Amino acid sequence: MLLFTVVEKRVNYSMKSLNRFFLWLSILVITIGIVTGFWLLGSPQLQRSLKGDQRRVENLHEIAEFIRRETSTSKNNSDIPKFLPDRDYTLDPITKQSYEYNIIDRTQYELCANFETDSQTNRKKDDFYRRLDKFWYHPQGRHCYTLNAKNEVPNLYDYTGY
Repeated sequence: MLLFTVVEKRVNYSMKSLNRFFLWLSILVITIGIVTGFWLLGSPQLQRSLKGDQRRVENLHEIAEFIRRETSTSKNNSDIPKFLPDRDYTLDPITKQSYEYNIIDRTQYELCANFETDSQTNRKKDDFYRRLDKFWYHPQGRHCYTLNAKNEVPNLYDYTGY
């Protein structure tokens, strides 16, 4: 009976040690997974900033397409619209402020936005930026794109690498 009790205690002690080992191993694996996720994808705040900048680029592209359509269908085929339409895509997705629209001359204009991130840095972290056409690259902060209403709007995506 005494031998059985000693063996039982050793088995219980071994099970507790084994359980403790697997608990710490699980914690280590989960921690490594979380750290790796942040390293590869960035923090949730960075992901929100990336998505906001992605929406800004898409909006500016849509505005440029609108201006191109308006210019090509106007009666004298040369007037750049004086104002942007009252649409969701003319507003920054975060601040809800209108994008900056400056007419330079009869055919050239600028579209400006404030970006939270640098698109060159984002190419490693986000698929949108890996496919983005170089024309639409932007630094962090305020950036303006100069476009000509007589020319085709640059593609949003660069398909040459695919």
